[in-house]
This record gives sequence, structure tokens and C-alpha cells, in this order.
Amino acid sequence: MRISAFVMSALLACSLRPQQRPSDAVVEAAKTHAYPLASTGQAFLLSEAQKADFFLLGELHGDNEVPELIASLWPAMWQGGYRHVAAEVSPWAAAQLEGDPEGLKRTPGLWTHRQAAVILQPGKHPGVIWGCDIEEMEPQALIQELARLNRSDASLQQIASLTAKGYERSQAPELLRLLSTAKPQHDAAPGGISLRRSLEDTLRVESERLDREHRLIAQQDREDVMKRQFVAHMEAGPAGKVFLRFGQSHMFRGYDLDRGVSTLGNFAAEYAIARHAVAFNVAAFGAGGKYQLNGVQDDADQTADEPGLKLLASLATDSATVFDVRPLRVLLHAIPEEKRTAEERNLIQWVDGYDALICFKKVTPLDEVH
Repeated sequence: MRISAFVMSALLACSLRPQQRPSDAVVEAAKTHAYPLASTGQAFLLSEAQKADFFLLGELHGDNEVPELIASLWPAMWQGGYRHVAAEVSPWAAAQLEGDPEGLKRTPGLWTHRQAAVILQPGKHPGVIWGCDIEEMEPQALIQELARLNRSDASLQQIASLTAKGYERSQAPELLRLLSTAKPQHDAAPGGISLRRSLEDTLRVESERLDREHRLIAQQDREDVMKRQFVAHMEAGPAGKVFLRFGQSHMFRGYDLDRGVSTLGNFAAEYAIARHAVAFNVAAFGAGGKYQLNGVQDDADQTADEPGLKLLASLATDSATVFDVRPLRVLLHAIPEEKRTAEERNLIQWVDGYDALICFKKVTPLDEVH
């Protein structure tokens, strides 16, 4: 990576004047590479998207600001060659979005009908949204569909009967056992992924989640499902450029064990290198406001637990500010570990994990119906 003249001069100043705190240089670099999202920040993101083949967004969940950002970026990204959005939804849910957006109003999740309409190209380019996750919201929908396709399979009919009034996670081990005895003659492949395989992956991860001691196992298993499905989509045919939209913890470059087993972002970045391609990843974070997920509102301020993000939020002069954090890496790593402040120790995780960070000073809760 080329080191800018600003960063080089800051490093030289730190080495020549040891009485100067290195964090002063970090603060100045952050200020220098901060852009209002509504103007130069959006231009910066689109410029990086144009240079990249994979654009990774580690999003907030349950706010209006991230969908609005995507809506503002996507038309130009489409013109720049982006043809798919790899999403934190199951292949089945992605198929509902593609085939019956109105029906998704009955299917709660991270996407809404309005968000899907922004992305889709009706009648022109099918398969824009790639489902790359287990089905967390409605496993019973996969069960009912597989049972409908195989009315003579006793095991599938029993599974369907057990979930006719809804699904509970406590049922997952027994449902998984019954599924292992099923011998379906017919399958479906929403989004090109086997319905049975997707259901099996879902029930296995859900079973692992029941045991607190298996928390990391469940997280790793789910990440593996995401990777496998992402690769399956990539190998299905010419992809064009791909926009990956997942939660913050999934899109970190590197292994973020503090937040769980977060390896998908690292996998995608390494996958890009293996294809002689370029990946750029950005995370959005909230410094205030509320988010809403599954009908429940909560505090969206991440800065109380993330002193590095609190530092950036204090430097943000606009309601939404983009920070290019790549120049901060060399500065932060030049500070001896024992001399780093709490802000610097936390911030180094974020700048190593992401190329840019978007600070929303106040987010608003998502309307999950529309």
C-alpha cells in the first residue's frame, strides 16, 4: 500500500519529536480523511466501488439510514457493473424477494419490499439478490414447501405437522433427526441452492445455538454456510461485480473473535485476491438514535462500548460522515502497544478490519412493514 505524503510526514514528526503524542497524528489523519456522506463522502464510496470488484458493507441492522444509503449508491453501482447483492438472507427468502416482493411483507427480516424494489431490475436481470445465509426468520416455510413437494414422505409430513402452528428453536434437534430419515424424491433450488440442504443447514445451526457451550461452534457453522452459498452463487455463472450486504460483525477483514467468529468478510477479501480482483469493505455505525429489529426497538449508540468509534464520532462534523481509515493503520501500528490509549487500542481493530467507516450521528428505527 502506498503511504501518502501526509502519513509519512506525520510518522517523521512522531519519530523526531518523541514528546508529541502519536495519537495527535491519528486525530489529524482522521480529520483529513473525513468526508460528509451527502457530498464528497458518497463520491468517495462510489469511486472506491468503481475500482473494486467486491464492495462489502458491514451494516447496522434495523435502521433507515443504511437502506437509504444503498438506494442512493445502487443506481451508479449498477452502471459501474455491479449485478448482484449477496445478502444476509436465506436463498428461500431471496427467491421471495425476487419472485413475490409483496409477499415478503408477510416475511419479517432484514429486507423490506421497498428495499428490494430499489435493487431489483424487473423483467431484465433475474437473480440480482443472492441469499447467503440460513433461514432464521421462518424455517417452517422451508419445511412446508419441501413437504408439499413430497407428500408421500412420512418423515417430511411429520416435520410439517410439528411446525404447522409455527417453529420454536427447541424443536430443531428433533426436526433435524427426522429430516435425516427423509428420502424426498423432489427438491427445489431457490436461488440455485437446494431447499433440503438449506433446511438442514438451518436446523443444524439452530440446534447448536441451544447449547451455550456451542455458541462459537454455531457461529462458525453459520459463517461456513454463508461462504459455501456465496461460492455456489459465484460459480453458477458470470457474476459481474458483487455488493455484499451483511451485518458489521460478518464483514470484518481478519478474525474478530471479540464479536464471535466473524470470517466472511475475510473470506471474501481473500477470495477476491485469488481471482486477481479487488475488494473494498466499509462499515456503518451508529453514534445515537434507535434501531428496530423484529418489532423491538433498542439503543443504536455503539460509542459507549467502542471508544475508537466514539473518537471518530467526536470528529464527525456532519450527521453522516465517511472516514477513509486506511491512512490510520500505519500510524496506529507505529504506537507501541503499551502506549496506546483505550481509543487507539479499539480503533486499531476497526481500521485493520475495514477500509472505511461511516458514522451516523443519529439513526432512526426501520419501518419493517414497507
